[in-house]
Amino acid sequence: MTLKQQGVSLQYTGLDVHNGLQTKKIEDCQARKHQTFQQADLKNLKNLDYSDGEVIRRYAEKYNQFCCEFSFANLYLWNDLYHYKMTWFNDWLVIIDPENDYCLMPLGENITPSALQNLSECLQKEGYSGDISNVPPEVIENHPELSRYYDIESYRGMAEYIYSCEKLAELKGKKLRKKRNHISQFKRKYPDYQLRTMDVVTRKDCLVMSERILEQAIKTGSDSEGIQEELIAIKTAFNTFDGIALEGLAIYAGGEDKIGKEACLAGFSIYSRLNKDVYTIHFEKFDYHYNGIAQIINQETAKALKERCTYINREQDLGIPGLRKAKLSYEPVLIYPANYLSIK
Repeated sequence: MTLKQQGVSLQYTGLDVHNGLQTKKIEDCQARKHQTFQQADLKNLKNLDYSDGEVIRRYAEKYNQFCCEFSFANLYLWNDLYHYKMTWFNDWLVIIDPENDYCLMPLGENITPSALQNLSECLQKEGYSGDISNVPPEVIENHPELSRYYDIESYRGMAEYIYSCEKLAELKGKKLRKKRNHISQFKRKYPDYQLRTMDVVTRKDCLVMSERILEQAIKTGSDSEGIQEELIAIKTAFNTFDGIALEGLAIYAGGEDKIGKEACLAGFSIYSRLNKDVYTIHFEKFDYHYNGIAQIINQETAKALKERCTYINREQDLGIPGLRKAKLSYEPVLIYPANYLSIK
């Protein structure tokens, strides 16, 4: 069942903004930004920074994005590696990824295929490819004329997994029985496990765990470069945690074969709100020596968010077979496609 069938609008041109104050704030943000940026060209590109959080969050909320790439937290956490830029074009918010040489689908009103082509041409004049990523499926379905200007491709490894928060919290049904069994095993072995919020001490423990995971990856010859890049993003997360509206939880349990002794960090998750319906899970790490920790950190995160959102975006599988299998095993309600436009 798709999100649309469940009553959640996937219309790209946006949600109705029910709060007049919110509408005014968005307009005020636009007005302030437009004092700096020209609307008709890309000559005033700027580096994305902390001060852009408010406007990016409001646009993501207004235009009902389910794509984690539009999360300001995601953009900021990975900014040291990807060096994102942003500007305005035809009243659209435009975010550019120079490292991968494309811009995200612009956020705004009245986005037509011919106007997108104009944006791509302006990008090319600035030395970029003019390609556009993360184009919502309804835009492609509603505008077949896009094929006049672009080659359209979809990358399965970059598709995003959208889950029912309630379903992840409750884990009902035969297909999720194994998940429940793993959680039961964990609870039997560690009946006094603790849930902790992300205070300063907990964040320090989480960083130590992340560094240990990197050390193990280097020793085993696995993707240490990817893990090292992720560690940079995790450090940024803990250094700016409250400022970029991150949230999280950690699970502590008795050390392996040390039941009853001092509890150790077994796993943690870090997440943030994408819009009124969706939270995005940015990081989830755990110690595999604790049988069932992967399942219980997933469930406890969903329980913590159950009253605050309808859906959870658990991001992409990156084409990794084991990760894809794990994500599919939780029965996503939607695999949100990653569509790319390459200008002809």
